Amino acid sequence: MVLPVIQEKPNMEMRTKIINDINKERSRQNYLHPRKLPLSMRFVTIMEESGEVAEALQDKNMDAVYRELIEMASCAVRMAEEVLEK
Repeated sequence: MVLPVIQEKPNMEMRTKIINDINKERSRQNYLHPRKLPLSMRFVTIMEESGEVAEALQDKNMDAVYRELIEMASCAVRMAEEVLEK
């Protein structure tokens, strides 16, 4: 049985805020940690950030959940950038 795909209209204002926040965090990362790391270490950083998301969820702190998700997404973007540079 194939389930139908439901097309939801994205909330573009919310998505724009999220992407802008990720871009700001990427700039902050470059400023604080400018050196390149092996991709395996970039992946470890993403996993560490995912642990912080889990902690914030356990604490039911949605502001911290959002902040940690932005940091995790930014780490993933940084890793993807480095993959494309190789």
